[in-house]
Amino acid sequence: MDKKSGGLLKATFLLLLFSLFQYTILPADAEIIKGRLLDERNFPVPNVSLSISYGEGTTTDDNGKFKLSTDKFPYNLTIFDVANAIGVTYLGLNVLNPELTFFGVKISRYVNTEVVKVNITPVPPGRSVLIKFVSDDIFFSNDVILSPGETQKLITVDWPSASNSINGKIIYLEKTNESYKKYGEKPITITKDFYPLTISFDSLYHYTDPGDSFITLYLPILDYNKKGFSVYADFLALHRNAEILLNTTEGDIYSTNVPVPQSLPLGFRLKVSGNGFYKDGAGFVNYVYSYPGTSMNINSETPPKLSAPQNKFYGVSENTQFSYDWGSGTGIYVVHFHSFDPVGDFYVVTNDRQINSPIGYAGSILSGEEFKWYVSMYQTYFSVDDFVKPKAFRNDVGYKAVTYSETRTFRTTF
Repeated sequence: MDKKSGGLLKATFLLLLFSLFQYTILPADAEIIKGRLLDERNFPVPNVSLSISYGEGTTTDDNGKFKLSTDKFPYNLTIFDVANAIGVTYLGLNVLNPELTFFGVKISRYVNTEVVKVNITPVPPGRSVLIKFVSDDIFFSNDVILSPGETQKLITVDWPSASNSINGKIIYLEKTNESYKKYGEKPITITKDFYPLTISFDSLYHYTDPGDSFITLYLPILDYNKKGFSVYADFLALHRNAEILLNTTEGDIYSTNVPVPQSLPLGFRLKVSGNGFYKDGAGFVNYVYSYPGTSMNINSETPPKLSAPQNKFYGVSENTQFSYDWGSGTGIYVVHFHSFDPVGDFYVVTNDRQINSPIGYAGSILSGEEFKWYVSMYQTYFSVDDFVKPKAFRNDVGYKAVTYSETRTFRTTF
């Protein structure tokens, strides 16, 4: 046998041995979990560590995707961003394709940010102009308002760094306090490190008439310290960050008519968000979808109440039980622990109304002595599995309401 044949035989043997070893280290009933990690703006979170109970650890790729294996269900997933001192653990998962939210994270170093200069004809007296970048790709851009006489504004656009450019449109919406006058849109491609990029809506541009309509809102008749609502134009064909804020109002209001456009392109509908908060910070934010010309009630929601430990408790340890009651509706809990010094945040996503202190498994993220904590409940979910299943419509928030408990403090030393 010559050296070439011997080397080929040896390589084949090693490959076979590696394959056998690879399959023998995984139990026969092991399942592969292929998931994705997103921040609260729906951006992918790359290069973050994950570990699974009873199993291995891994790191998310540039698109926030990860792969793990386990042979035990349900399983727990814990995410650590040590650089930003943030961690999240999901308890009791069974799904094989979870889409996880990394609470409290906005990672700018993995995001492209560019500025677009928008020129328009002078805004007429008594009117205002709203401009915004929108796209069907993952992005974030704030609404920008021009006042009477203004002719130019800058729009900042963020999108994931895995792509060097993003396609979308600049939206132009002109209105008075009572009606909508002009709608326009211009396509645009934004490229990384290409500045300045300018787009103009001049006097020769042909606008469409969005028409006028209204919706009637009935707010809960409860004695909140803060109460209000927001109405958005929401576009079914676009990313959920493409929504445009049409009206936001705060006050002791029981019913009101809100002017809205009669029609807009891009699969237009309305998203209405209501809120009510008490003096101690407990309250709710809820969401409902509707269309022009309708009436709707903004329902109040009862937030969960913290049971134990009591406020300003001294001597919390790894064995301390944190408990809270259900609140109204059905949902899952996100329990937020914040360490003051050194600063750190840890979130526990669970179905249970009582959890063990996460101080023991949060590592250096919760390494201080003084903390605060509160509970958010996301409706309407029957399990954590429901919460992490990929959304059928990517522009939906997924939940119908979020309720917030009061905030309590505690210490780990006496």
